Amino acid sequence: MGRPIIYIVATGGTIASKYLANAGEVVAGASVEELASTVPELQEVAEVRTIQHSNVTSDVIDMPTIVELGRLLRKLLAERETAGVVVTHGTATMEETAYFLDLTLSTDKPVVITGAMRNLVERDADGPRNILYSVITAAHPKSSGRGVLVCFNGELHSARDAIKVHANRVDAYASRDSGAVGAVSKDGIIYFSRPERHIHIDVDHVKENVQLVTVVQGCNDLLLRCCISAKVDGIVVEGIGAGNVNLPSYHAICDALDAGIPVVLGVRIFAGTPYFAKGHDGSFRTMVERGALSAGYLSGIKARVLLMVALAHTQDATKLRKIFAQASAPTLPLHAGFVT
Repeated sequence: MGRPIIYIVATGGTIASKYLANAGEVVAGASVEELASTVPELQEVAEVRTIQHSNVTSDVIDMPTIVELGRLLRKLLAERETAGVVVTHGTATMEETAYFLDLTLSTDKPVVITGAMRNLVERDADGPRNILYSVITAAHPKSSGRGVLVCFNGELHSARDAIKVHANRVDAYASRDSGAVGAVSKDGIIYFSRPERHIHIDVDHVKENVQLVTVVQGCNDLLLRCCISAKVDGIVVEGIGAGNVNLPSYHAICDALDAGIPVVLGVRIFAGTPYFAKGHDGSFRTMVERGALSAGYLSGIKARVLLMVALAHTQDATKLRKIFAQASAPTLPLHAGFVT
């Protein structure tokens, strides 16, 4: 039996960056072939095939590029001989790309996304090892049916929960409410759990104009009012504490809902979910009773990705509520009268 065929699809980022002394800056310059050549051990693991999809830093990558990446992966994964795919990506927005792919790819074949915190020409670059571990993961039969995985620093995180937690360290990725679902090294893979709440939404585009607003102490309603005036596709609000907001924000959210703009409520905290602890105007409870959706255990960043994808599938409020309940765990008590 031959080695499994694994595609490495490169999109740029620090993992492909080089320091240019004459310019005094780091630029994304390495090709996917150069990346693969830094890891000679790959040939012991799989038959590696490479594709250069794009080559940009992920803080400037746009949604059309990510949607096109999804189309490419669907094509590759549909090939019978393909065992899995590894995507190299900038770490700045890798968690968003990972979750978009997790929502929109319908496959049991492993899809692993990785990056690096140190550029390719540094002596202690972490990119080559992350690539090796990602290919090991994508080539392993136990990785099947687990959704998109983020492989970083020897840890495997589900795309739904993976978040960037540090701007400099090589252990820059973690899981928001849970731990890593697995670990990988040259010795092999161990899985600790299987990602839950994995859903698939069949879309070939997204509603891009979904805005994320974080509520802070003493803020006014300027940003929310701008969203209403601009007739955005949707708004995700990261609330204070258990998902609560101040009065100016509350009235703006109510006006947005009255204007037919979907509003999703989450928390700005590192972990946890909004809940029905309070009943005053501006509490999570009062806004949900007005028609807002709960982000559940999703971060605001992930809730925005889900809303962009979900709105491309449906604008029906009941269906949107069901999608968010399926993806992020229902947080509404049964006696509240909401169908989850």
